[in-house]
Order: sequence, then C-alpha cells, then structure tokens
Amino acid sequence: MSSEPVGTPRKRPKDRKQQIVLQARDMFIELGYPNVTMNALAERVGITAGGLYRHFSNKSDLLDAVLRESFACFEQGITATALGPAIDQAIDVISSHPQVADLWDREVRYAEPEERRKHRGLMLAWAAAFRSVLRAHRDDLDDGNEELLVWAMLSTLNCLGTSTIHAKLTNRRTAVRAAMHAIASAPLVPTGEAQHLPHTGRLPVSRRERLLLAAATRFASRGYQETSMTDIGAAADVTGPTLYSYFPSKADLLRAVYMRGSHYLWMDLDAAFARASTPDEALRLVIGSYVEHSRAWGSLEIGRSGEREVEADILGIQREYAAEWTALVQEISPGLDPSAARLHVQICLKMINGLLRTPHIAQYTSISANLSAMAYAILAAPATGPA
Repeated sequence: MSSEPVGTPRKRPKDRKQQIVLQARDMFIELGYPNVTMNALAERVGITAGGLYRHFSNKSDLLDAVLRESFACFEQGITATALGPAIDQAIDVISSHPQVADLWDREVRYAEPEERRKHRGLMLAWAAAFRSVLRAHRDDLDDGNEELLVWAMLSTLNCLGTSTIHAKLTNRRTAVRAAMHAIASAPLVPTGEAQHLPHTGRLPVSRRERLLLAAATRFASRGYQETSMTDIGAAADVTGPTLYSYFPSKADLLRAVYMRGSHYLWMDLDAAFARASTPDEALRLVIGSYVEHSRAWGSLEIGRSGEREVEADILGIQREYAAEWTALVQEISPGLDPSAARLHVQICLKMINGLLRTPHIAQYTSISANLSAMAYAILAAPATGPA
C-alpha cells in the first residue's frame, strides 16, 4: 500500500520526456508514422493527451526528437580504412542500434524537409567512409557507380533492423556481411545517362487500367498513406462517382495493384523457367525480370499501409514467389541451409526495392543492368564473406 497521504499529487518521472521518445520510436517502427496518433501514444505511455502536448507540440516535433535520439550513433564515424573492417564496423553500429535501420528505411521521409536533410546528411556523412574504401578496393568505378555501391550497402544494412527480416541477428549479420562484400565486388557497367523525366508513353483506353497504373506509380513513389483516391483519379482522368464504381475504397485499389503486380511476376518467372537450361541461367533471368518489373510497376514490398487484411493476403503470395528464388539459390549452392538461402533472397530483394525507391540512384539508364549484377553477386555465392 502506498505511504503517500490521500490526495498527494503524483510526481512526474524525471525521465518522462525520454519515455515518450522511446515509446514513440517503437510505435513509429511498429505501425508506421502516419498510423500513430498522439492520443494512442499518450495511452501507451500512460499519460493524458494534455500531458503529452506539454512535452511536444505536435507529432512532427516528436518525430524529430525520435530521429535525433536514434541517429546520434552516427556521430561517431567509421574509422576503418580497409573494406572488410569498415563493413564489420558498420554492421556493429547498426546491430547495436537496430532501430535506426527501421527509421531510415521507412520513417525519416515523414520529417519536415529541413530536418530530413539534416538527418540524411548525418547518415550519409557516416556512410562516406565506404567511398574511400571502395576506391582502394577497385579502381574501375565512375562517380555514379561509386554512389550506387554506397547506397546499396546502406540498403543492405537496413536488413539489420528490427522489423525488416525476421531471423536471428547472428544469422542476419553473417548474411549482410557476405552481401556487402558481394556488392562491393560486383561487375558493373558504366553509369548511363540520367532520365530526369519519366516516359509516360500511351495510356490505355480502359479507365480501370488507367487507375491501376496511376495507383501503382503513386503508391511506389509517395507511399500509400500520402496518396489519396482523388490524386489517383486525377492522374487517371477518372473522377467523381465513376472512380468509386471501379474501386469502392483505397484498400480495394491497393489489393488490386498488388494482385496485378504479383500476376506479372509469376508470368515472368514461368517464362524464365521455360527459357532457362540451367538453374544459373534461370536465376539471372528471374532477377532481370523482377528488376524491370519493379522499375515499371513499382516494388511490391509490403509497406506500412495500415490495411492489415490486404497486407496479410499479399504477403502469402509474395512468400510463395520468393520461395522460387530460394529454391534456385539452393540448386546453385547445394550445401546451403534453406533458411540461409531464404535470408540471402530477402536481403537481395530488399536491396533492389530500396534502390529503386531512391530517385537519384534509379534515374540512370544503367540501373537495371547494375542492380541485376549486384543481386546475382549476392545470390550466386552466398557464403559467409571473406575471412
């Protein structure tokens, strides 16, 4: 029983603000920033909404505090001057602060522009060490490919986050280390021309098809939460009640986009298997078709849409598709454990999806060839990396 007299005001903990930041961080990672409300956060912390607003005036300020707290680990730079030690040092940092991978991958884009540039600059300054070690590792890289490899390594490090891939951390560390070494040595074609304006081409007459194309493009580039039905309808020139006669809700449209994209992937995979005479050739063809599909249609990576039923249904289809990649990897490397093969496939897909969502990387005409080369390097020899 409490020894405090009845009616004695409860003292606020001295670390209340820190508690709020940590709970907000976990909720942003778990649910996605757009799906977290200040009221829900206050309830989780165990305070009133008014108490929460005494510390943070709005959700944007709270996100900035979360990013500052989490990204502080990047203030200590990578000091290693050789590729292997630099990779190991980076893996140690992210493994010790896995939340930064989740925040960088999904949530930092919601920060205010000035704050986003600041956090992005801190992260890139930390990653700049990879540039110098890459120059020492190989002398054939032009500026564009050097940038590509740095961002590929950052995308691979994201697989050490808390919510990206569900596997033991020790196994992910081993697989990420091997993938980063494979990326660093992948054969690349010279960086091509930048395509600053997307080629729209001819649009179909079908209104339903135009809606699907517009939704796929906007979901991939802007995110589900930031895209409205009005935006999609305007892009497809389908407005008013007619829009909702095709898709009653945005969730229905999301499901249709995922299902269409999944069908394309399966058709491409079947065609690749029919053409290939060896598992190695099949793997190259499947990788190439996935990269081209993701460039044109948008990555099918499950995001934080908040549509749990849709996500659960599509996730099952995607697991079946990824299992075909895993089987190919096991045929090429028969001694590889199935769980390890699956982990390498997940890392590979994560890298492809991450780079195609990075406009200044994805804009070059050489991106398909170079993404395919890096993906094949990860999967063709998924060992533990150099000793």
